[in-house]
Amino acid sequence: MDDQQLQALALQLSCPSDKEGKALAEEMNDVNAFITERSIEQLAPAAGEYIVEVGSGNGMLSLPIVKALGGSGTYIGLELSADMAREAEANLMNHQSETVTILNSDVMSAAIEPASVDGLIVVNTLYFLDDLDALFRNIKKWLKPGSRAVFGIRSEQCLKALPYTRYGFHIRPLADIKESLLANGFKSVSSSYFDEGVTQLEGLEIKLDSLIIKAIV
Repeated sequence: MDDQQLQALALQLSCPSDKEGKALAEEMNDVNAFITERSIEQLAPAAGEYIVEVGSGNGMLSLPIVKALGGSGTYIGLELSADMAREAEANLMNHQSETVTILNSDVMSAAIEPASVDGLIVVNTLYFLDDLDALFRNIKKWLKPGSRAVFGIRSEQCLKALPYTRYGFHIRPLADIKESLLANGFKSVSSSYFDEGVTQLEGLEIKLDSLIIKAIV
């Protein structure tokens, strides 16, 4: 890929749109299956809980959360891309329409009631947010005391090795993310690392890993 193609790929990864974005989202479901599964394991959603996901994509990888919540739970998916929000709504509401709400909204402006959320999950989204402190302050307000937040990311080393991350990605050391969480009221911050090996994305051979960060309010 040349620089223009890499820049276009980075833009679509941050906010998929149109036919190309929908096709990329389907491919990303394969690429992101492992990191999402490990993140959901750490989240451990249970029947009847209120769970918020920031960056739900087309919703297909979120199905285990919706199924775990059952008919008495609440799932709110926040998705910046209007195209992905429509896809997620169609994909998830087919399974549990009475408990699923998809909001085409930026995380900083989403109308979530304070101290109402049992768990929050954010996978492969932190790179596209400018101000981590502002983000963590905002989402902490949504969470009940004792609730948890889970963040799935690629490591700093992994991201720096990917050719498209120089376009619009914020690459942060794990220590900086943990420090920001603690500084903004989270506690018991822990992380797990997984080596995923090599995969393909848009014809590129890429080496991936997963960092799963869990924090308690």
